[in-house]
Amino acid sequence: MDVPYSDKTPESIKKAMLSQLEGTVEIREGSFANHLASPAAYQMWLVYQLVPWLMQLVFPDETSGELIDLQAADFGLVRTPGVKAQVTMQFTALTSTASPSVPAGTTVVTRDGLKFITLEDAVWSAGVGTAPAEAEQIGRIYNVEANTITVMSRNVAGVSYCTNPAAAYGGADEETDAAFLTRYREYLQRPISSGNKNHYISWAKEVSGVINAQCVPIWDGPGTVKVIVAGPDKDPVDEDVIGEVADHIEEERPIGADVTVVTVTELAINVSATVTLTSGATTQAVKEELEASLAQMLLELPFGEATLVRWSRCLALLLDCEGVEDYAAFTVNSGTTNVSVGQEQTPVVGTITITEGS
Repeated sequence: MDVPYSDKTPESIKKAMLSQLEGTVEIREGSFANHLASPAAYQMWLVYQLVPWLMQLVFPDETSGELIDLQAADFGLVRTPGVKAQVTMQFTALTSTASPSVPAGTTVVTRDGLKFITLEDAVWSAGVGTAPAEAEQIGRIYNVEANTITVMSRNVAGVSYCTNPAAAYGGADEETDAAFLTRYREYLQRPISSGNKNHYISWAKEVSGVINAQCVPIWDGPGTVKVIVAGPDKDPVDEDVIGEVADHIEEERPIGADVTVVTVTELAINVSATVTLTSGATTQAVKEELEASLAQMLLELPFGEATLVRWSRCLALLLDCEGVEDYAAFTVNSGTTNVSVGQEQTPVVGTITITEGS
């Protein structure tokens, strides 16, 4: 953001002040007027230092940080907090009759170093103990796959190994400045009243983990409302988040509305191409560049609306890749036509196959 008066210095302010007195009083260094101007100029310079802060308070952008919170708070909007992921841990004893002590507070870790802490003492049956656990920190990164939490921070007598039979769930990042600013601007630009479409979208986005939302009124007849929700990258959210959205809307919705909350399903976009490469180019490099550009294009498609992944646009991305001179064959999802994306689908990069032609 370009900030006015950012070029001001105590010296330039003092010079401007003294220029107004020139010809009327003595203004040379050491004069009475010069001495008076110096502290006044410095104090005025301190005021100018507040201008960038005031500009961001009045016109917040993605770099405004907590100033966005101050602006949004005037309209009752609060940044959604991060949430710790939850998981059920399973411990296996050395024998099927043993019940070793695995107390609450035991730390278990993934191979990547993500820590989880058990919330209760393990309960044992036939040599297998289970205990709920929670991520050490907030964040989506803790939503790890099943059987990935396999390390205990310290040896526990009688326990041979541990794992998580099911994936961890519910972890969410704190709402970013960009996402919160977008939600704040949507609130201002899309009038919210009496349970209209925008109201349902706003309610959904007040739940941690939900960044994208769409509302479909009268989707199954009069009085019915469907709310489609997704995460930061338009990715599906887990059942717990869906339940939280449904519960939150239930508390806020108008009487008589029959609300259904769903998340998106992923639609893989698979690309296969036979290309002619320039000297020194490799199919692997082309594949990686195409994957990145295709992912960005898919992310820019509208959320919660039926749309198309255009074959011609995907081809243009291929031809823009460094080292691609021409192509002999190109398909998207095994065809040469546009791919339809449903209202409840989110397109994601699938299998990319690049073959060099003769």
